[in-house]
Amino acid sequence: MYVQNKKVDVLKAKYLKTEVKLSGSLKRLGNFNYYNCKGFTLAEVLITLGIIGIVAAMTLPAILEHHEKVVTANKLKKFYTVMQQAILFSENENEELKNWMPSEAQVRKSEGFEQWYNLYLDKHIQSINKKKLKEPYYQITLADGSGFVAYIANRQNIFFMYCTDIKYCGPEIYDGRHSFLFTIDSNKKFIASLVGSQNATREKLLDSCSKGNFDDPENSRKDARHTCARLIQYDGWEIKKDYPWRQTMIKKQKS
Repeated sequence: MYVQNKKVDVLKAKYLKTEVKLSGSLKRLGNFNYYNCKGFTLAEVLITLGIIGIVAAMTLPAILEHHEKVVTANKLKKFYTVMQQAILFSENENEELKNWMPSEAQVRKSEGFEQWYNLYLDKHIQSINKKKLKEPYYQITLADGSGFVAYIANRQNIFFMYCTDIKYCGPEIYDGRHSFLFTIDSNKKFIASLVGSQNATREKLLDSCSKGNFDDPENSRKDARHTCARLIQYDGWEIKKDYPWRQTMIKKQKS
């Protein structure tokens, strides 16, 4: 009995020593937090915010531009796919495309395009608004807010000026950033840009897209960058780093 009580006393003593040590450690920890932890001064906070603002100002435009390029490329690919499918569906109903191209009476008339489009393509393409513009142009707003202005150039070609947002649409506007040129050709069906650009090298497409000088090699025409859609298609519906997001204007020097 005596031995058992002695063991209990020893255990109590050890417990009290441990409790004292723990209490002292917590007290020191509390003193450390109270006396040694300091907050940021107002000047330090302002300097930090200033640095963050400068970094954001330098990187944000590049981030936004990259996002715009991705969205643009995806919309171009979607439009190309929608038009290809619409033509395919109509061919299943009306023979090959070359057999239902516009008549001579419909060429270069907005009413002529309206008649042809409503007869062959309209039911296969979701749109929310259609209207005539000045001759020979016709405008259609698609369900996703993009759209196009189109006209029948001749019995073999119908030109489409697609815009990523309807507010950028307009006759003969394909600036390579918000609007792009496509063509329905009686032989090649629906193509990006023009028939003449289908077999061009990437170097040639890049140069022409940059300068907008397809019609005249020595002079640029503003917002008439014929080959940009074909360049993006050539690159797998991706806008590469060297893509000319802004047009480079050239003009022949007078002799």
